[in-house]
Amino acid sequence: MQLLQWNKELEIGLGNVDTQHKQLIGIINELTIAVEYSQPNSDLLPLVDRLNEYAHIHFKVESDIFAQYEYPDRVDHEAEHDTFIEKVQYIRRQCELLDTPMSSKIKDFLLHWFISHIRTKDMEYKRFIDKLTHR
Repeated sequence: MQLLQWNKELEIGLGNVDTQHKQLIGIINELTIAVEYSQPNSDLLPLVDRLNEYAHIHFKVESDIFAQYEYPDRVDHEAEHDTFIEKVQYIRRQCELLDTPMSSKIKDFLLHWFISHIRTKDMEYKRFIDKLTHR
């Protein structure tokens, strides 16, 4: 079982964003453990609820940052956030309704999000802000 580790390459360097990304790594790692131990969907519901709460808080922080710096790709970035929240809500419903274990699917979804969104899209706004503020 391989768990994700935080490293300097993932740092955005703004407010609570890095702390919140570390929290997401923690959730992904908890799901990795859930997959390893084949936890039932009912045991995953509190984790999915934490993920939903995390997303709302984190996306609000990023939205405020986008407004503050007048980030030009704000609309597209926030559309991805909306899609993420919809997917988390769908996953929660599936956990409630299905007997088929969801832990592996949730983990795969989050790993894909981590790679495609945080390591790519979030780094785009980091570069924009760094250039704007000469960091």
